[in-house]
Amino acid sequence: MTNHNFVSSFFSEITQVRFILPIIFTIVISIILAQFTVFTQYGSNGSGSLFDSADEFFVTLNVFLIIIISIVSLFIFFRLFKKRRELAVRVLVATFIFSGILAVLLFTKLLFNTLKLEFPLLLLVVAIVTYIGAYFGYLVIVDSISNRMRNTLFVICSGILGCFFGVLVPPFTIIVSLLILSIVDIVLIKRKTVEKIFSTIAYEKLLTEITFSNKEGGIGIGDLTCYSIIVANTAANFGFLSSTLSLLLILVGSLLSLRITLSRGRLPGLPASIVLGLLPAIIHSILL
Repeated sequence: MTNHNFVSSFFSEITQVRFILPIIFTIVISIILAQFTVFTQYGSNGSGSLFDSADEFFVTLNVFLIIIISIVSLFIFFRLFKKRRELAVRVLVATFIFSGILAVLLFTKLLFNTLKLEFPLLLLVVAIVTYIGAYFGYLVIVDSISNRMRNTLFVICSGILGCFFGVLVPPFTIIVSLLILSIVDIVLIKRKTVEKIFSTIAYEKLLTEITFSNKEGGIGIGDLTCYSIIVANTAANFGFLSSTLSLLLILVGSLLSLRITLSRGRLPGLPASIVLGLLPAIIHSILL
C-alpha cells in the first residue's frame, strides 16, 4: 500500500512538472525579450522610456496590424463557426501564429536601431518573417502541421505576443484589464456560457485545438499569453527580480489550479495565476 502511494505520488509529480514546462518556456521567452527591450532602450539613449529609439509610426503600425488582424479573425471565426467549425478553429489558430510571428518585427526594429544597421536589410527581414508566418498559418489551415510543431509555435508565439503587449501597455492598464478578464473567466466557466452557445461537444473540440496539449493535459494559448504579458510588463517596468518573482507566483497559481481541477473537476484557470502573478506589479504600483 505504501509502495502504491509512492508510485502514485511520483507520477503525480511528473504530471505537474510536464504541465508547467510550457508555462516556464513561454514566460522565459517573454522575459528575455522584455530584458532585451529594456537593454536596447537604456543602452541607446539613456532614457527609461520604452521604444524611444523606435519611430512611433513603426510601433503604431505593428499594434494596429495585430489589432486589425485579431478583430477580422474573430469576426470570420464566429461567422464560420456556425457553418464550418473545423475551418473556423484553424483560421483562429493560424491568425494567432501569424500575429505572434509578426510581433517579432518590433523587436527586430529595436535590434536594428541598436546595431545601427541599414534600413534596406530590415525590409529583407520583414519579408522573411512575413513569409514564415504565412507559411505556418497555411499549414494550420490545411491541417498539415504536427501536434508537436503546433505546440512549439504556441509556446513561441504566446511568449512573443505576451511580451509585445506587456512592454507597450502601462502597468495600471495591464493590472485592471487582466483582473477584469479573470472575473469574466470565472463567470463564463461557472455559467457554462460558451457550452450553451456552441454545445458541449463543439466546445471540447475547440479547446483541444487552441491548447498546448500533451498526455498530461493542456493549457490554453490565451492563458500562456496572459502569463507572458504579466511577466514582461513587470520585467520592463519593475526589474528582473520582480519578474522572476511574478514567474514563480504564476507557477504556484497554475499548480494550485491543476490540483483543484484534478480533485474537483473543471474550474477557471486564469484567476489564481493572474492574481498571484500581478502581486509584484501591484505592490510596486502602490509603493511608487
